[in-house]
Amino acid sequence: MSRATRTLMTAAATLAATALLTGQAMATTATDNANGTFYYTDLLGGNQQVVNPELNSCKLVSSLGTSVSNQTDATVVLYTDTSCALLGNPVSPGSTITFAFKSYRFIDN
Repeated sequence: MSRATRTLMTAAATLAATALLTGQAMATTATDNANGTFYYTDLLGGNQQVVNPELNSCKLVSSLGTSVSNQTDATVVLYTDTSCALLGNPVSPGSTITFAFKSYRFIDN
């Protein structure tokens, strides 16, 4: 095999590996969020919304949350504490619930 052929083969292999890694990174990024909108009402009566919320990350609400409408494709778990640890109440996609909560986390279905 000539040196030029080896150089071309090495370049082709490098491009293929880069394409695979880039595709993998893009696929991973695409699944880090739920699709849709999460609506909640806080204790002061304010209506809040989160578009395409991040998965597997504990989020605090601005004040005590009182009700939610989960219009995403992922389940959201509502918690009564600020660290997503106490009294988890799951809310399926498309569901609405009244429940006092201080934090929430979206999880993969």
